[in-house]
Amino acid sequence: MSVVEAVNLGKTFGSGSEAVTALSGIDLSIESGEFVSLIGPSGCGKSTLLRLIGDLTRPSSGEITINGKSAEQARRDRDYGIVFQKATLLDWRTVSKNVELPLEIMDEARRSERAAEMLELVQLTDFTSHYPWQLSGGMQQRVAIARALAFKPSLLLMDEPFGALDEMTRELMQQEVLRIWAETGTTVVFVTHSIPEAVFLSTRVLVMSARPGQVSHVIDTSLPHPRTEDTRESNAYYDKVTEVREALRQGERKS
Repeated sequence: MSVVEAVNLGKTFGSGSEAVTALSGIDLSIESGEFVSLIGPSGCGKSTLLRLIGDLTRPSSGEITINGKSAEQARRDRDYGIVFQKATLLDWRTVSKNVELPLEIMDEARRSERAAEMLELVQLTDFTSHYPWQLSGGMQQRVAIARALAFKPSLLLMDEPFGALDEMTRELMQQEVLRIWAETGTTVVFVTHSIPEAVFLSTRVLVMSARPGQVSHVIDTSLPHPRTEDTRESNAYYDKVTEVREALRQGERKS
């Protein structure tokens, strides 16, 4: 079953002579349980596309559905969680209370139990009573992931969630998010600027051209799971990194 379907999707900001077309003619289909990364040059509309999927902005043309529903209805039904580059945790709430926040809004009776389950999933059970400022950047993002998954969404949207982390922490977080994805079966759409990251994480990589952004290439990674440090050293991994890099160059030449 398709979780995300987009047909001829477009987004233009402004009007008249000042109009900027960010996306044009986007067609895509993302199946349940996939891990799909969006990659492309700066300004190509990766984050805009993610925001259209999440109903954080509305399309100027075309159609998009989430689980067969409009993006607006899917948001109301809480079909997805979102993780941004910054963890956006509330400093005055403990780790546990940060994870409980969306459940409080939903008036979920089992919110403390569900928060405990999510913190176990992201391996932070020893930090439930800590505050965000007491955690490292990677740990804060794990809390943000736990919060985004707390209400069991079918779709997780991640907008460069590891972009502000150092390289070693970033690689550890990549392993963590793959483990969480495998355990939950949640469909993931992931925005990144990093070709190696996109290849390591994804079942498919959608390569976007320069503005107005279009999906120029769809690359199946075909790398076996589980993915480990050995994966990063394999010839198949290097071949896929090269394939994505060449697709990006072709997209830039077309622009």
